[in-house]
Amino acid sequence: MYDIERISRMEDDIERFFKDLEIIGINEKNKENPEKLHGGSMVIFGIINRMIDLAEEILVKNNISMPAAYSDCFPALKKAGLVGEELSNKLEALAKERGLFAHHYYDVNVKKVLKLSKEIYVVKEFVERVKKIVEKQNKLEKGEKK
Repeated sequence: MYDIERISRMEDDIERFFKDLEIIGINEKNKENPEKLHGGSMVIFGIINRMIDLAEEILVKNNISMPAAYSDCFPALKKAGLVGEELSNKLEALAKERGLFAHHYYDVNVKKVLKLSKEIYVVKEFVERVKKIVEKQNKLEKGEKK
C-alpha cells in the first residue's frame, strides 16, 4: 500500500505553495519587484520538488526503476500507463526547469518566472491523478472491485 501520510504531506505542501504563489502574485505589472521575482521563484522551485517527490513515490510503489534524471520520472509513469502523454510531457518540461533554480539561480529571469508561474498549474492536475492512482491501488490491494 501507499504511504498515505507521506503522500498527503506532499499534496498539502503543494497546496500550500500554490496559496503562497497566489499571495506573492507575480505578474506583468510587478515583475521587476525583487521580492515578487525571488519569492515566486522559490515557491515554483518548491512545487517542482514536491511534484518530483510524488512521482518518485508512485514509481517506487509500482516497482518501476528510478530514472537517473528527475525529468525522466514522468515518461516512466507514462510508460507504466499511470499518466497520459500530454500530462507526462508537461510535467517532464517542468522537472527540467528544476536545475535552473537549483544550480543556475543566477540565470533566473523575469520572463522565465512569469512563464513558469502560469505553466506550474499543471501540477494540480498531477496531484489529482496521483489521488486516483492511490485510491485505485489501495482498493485493489484490499480486494475491492475496480
